[in-house]
Amino acid sequence: MLLRKYICRRLLEYYSQPAHKVVGTIDASIEFSSLWGQWHWKRIYKQLYKQQKGMWLTPVELFAPYYSNAFANFISTSMKPMLESKEHNSDGFQIVELGGGRGTNAKALLNHLQLHHNDVYDSLTEYTIFDTSPTLHELQRQNLKVESDHADKINLVNMDMMEIAEGTSSFLSHSDVPTTLIALELLDNLPHDKVANCFETDEIFQAELIPIDNDCTKSSGASSEANVDTSKQYHEVFSPVCDPLLQHILSIDPSLSTQLVSNGPRWIPSVALGVLMRLFECRPNSAVAFADFDWLPPPDILSPEKQNFMLAAEPAIGDPLITDMKGIDHPCYLTTPPDELCDILYPTDFQRMASFTKGILRRDNDSRALPLSVAAMKQHDFLLQYGLDEVNKTKSWTGYSPLINDFGNCSVLTVSPHHLW
Repeated sequence: MLLRKYICRRLLEYYSQPAHKVVGTIDASIEFSSLWGQWHWKRIYKQLYKQQKGMWLTPVELFAPYYSNAFANFISTSMKPMLESKEHNSDGFQIVELGGGRGTNAKALLNHLQLHHNDVYDSLTEYTIFDTSPTLHELQRQNLKVESDHADKINLVNMDMMEIAEGTSSFLSHSDVPTTLIALELLDNLPHDKVANCFETDEIFQAELIPIDNDCTKSSGASSEANVDTSKQYHEVFSPVCDPLLQHILSIDPSLSTQLVSNGPRWIPSVALGVLMRLFECRPNSAVAFADFDWLPPPDILSPEKQNFMLAAEPAIGDPLITDMKGIDHPCYLTTPPDELCDILYPTDFQRMASFTKGILRRDNDSRALPLSVAAMKQHDFLLQYGLDEVNKTKSWTGYSPLINDFGNCSVLTVSPHHLW
């Protein structure tokens, strides 16, 4: 069984919980101007987490609507030149959001476009959210289709991102319509693959899982996500790369499998990269904004017993952080009890993702209305560039802004018309 199939199944089980158990929210906006600097913000932040039923509070929820407003400004800046171009046959544009959470970002973003970029808002023909979680999908329906002024623009799709990446599910129609794809704190929760180079032959291997039993001596081969049995215990093996998605990714950027001095395995964000390939295949005139963690701390593991389980999977560059519903970290994805719901969070190497995206764009550059540029930047730089007014609204009376001074381990990947840079 290919490793990402197992990861996908575990994440689907986690995100199939009631929505309030996964993504938290706050009851009232924070009065940032009344904060007494960093120490006060840290105190408020801890209090908010203690009040949560959900596991996580994202920047979208913590800094609503200011964080989302910056991305609305990016969309406006990116789409205007595309709309003005005569090289396509569309009178409007579309927004696609992957992993819409509670729908908070979509609502705030559309509000900002309507109030501050009304011409762009009027040109928006559709805002589509693709989400794997059935419970969050239903919450989005309630918040955006029932309790929203933008319901006529909203389209909600409950679909697995891995199926989009692998091309087994429909994604977007083939069109030259300008499109913006956004994903905020989604990359860390997309299934990854693990690859390794043979030290002697330089052959590339893919990680697979086989059940731990006496009768099983080789990989079970291809397996669909629906057939993954997470109640079993598995161990990791490596075999020559034969997965079509991995082969396609490595054909675009072979350096993704190049190892550091350790010559150890490396995690590849295969689903995220597959989605990017599908995007530009379907919509060549697209802008992109992906925001997520570029670094995560090592697991907080005190038990020697848990530390001994590290050999259940080969340590690799970009190993994820595994956290269960009690907030307890686990050494690796194979050491959690089969019935334990866990979040699996990966850091993203944004420079490598940017390099890969440039490789996609080089392959079919003639079909675009405008040349596109790719950039990877720290999140605070993005927010200062596209949301300076929003940043100022989150400053304490001492000048400290948690919107840019906190979350220092986050970056943003952007694709936008060339002349913006």
